[in-house]
Amino acid sequence: MPLHRGYFGLQCFWGESAWAKGSIVKINFNFQLKGVRITRVGYAGGTTNEPTYKKIGDHTEITEVQYDPKLISYRQLLEFFWSHHNPLERRTKQYQSAIIYENMDQKAEAMKSLDEAKKKFGNVETYIVPLDIFYQAEDYHQKYWLRNKKEILDQLSVTDGDIAQGVLCTKLNAYAAGYTDFEELELLAKDYELSPSLVQTIKEYALSGGDPRNCH
Repeated sequence: MPLHRGYFGLQCFWGESAWAKGSIVKINFNFQLKGVRITRVGYAGGTTNEPTYKKIGDHTEITEVQYDPKLISYRQLLEFFWSHHNPLERRTKQYQSAIIYENMDQKAEAMKSLDEAKKKFGNVETYIVPLDIFYQAEDYHQKYWLRNKKEILDQLSVTDGDIAQGVLCTKLNAYAAGYTDFEELELLAKDYELSPSLVQTIKEYALSGGDPRNCH
């Protein structure tokens, strides 16, 4: 079965790593999302043609989440979305809380979750619109935490395309942000023939707490 896709705006690009691991210390995620395979960041939700980070227009920073529907449902992704950012916080359109749906089934689930969120939180700032075009963001935004660990990235034989849309880099981005469940890392080491020294470097950095910077 092919991977399914969901599009979510959690008010910052860098939350991308959270979907792959669910334990980023910056925003206190504390469980792993089994079934999320690949994430990439980009722009959606607006009308501006060919947006860029410096000329984003009326778009929002969005994460595309590619997931295995046999392991995790769209509903579970929505529950994660609502519980791992503050939908009450008023932000500019670029950083606004958002759900972008691909089809009518996703729309129905998203609208139902919005109604539930309003009952729980009150007047949320989240907006929900259909997906028109997802514009992939610039390379330097993809896997932000991993890109800032040059000593790790330099040892990987990966292209910018691999970084943006590869399983390995999606998962390693999570470890670079401070995820410390190494069960999956051991599997990745076998599948991608990572050297013992590289695996040890990744573990040491994750155990140190990852990159200390916050999102904004």
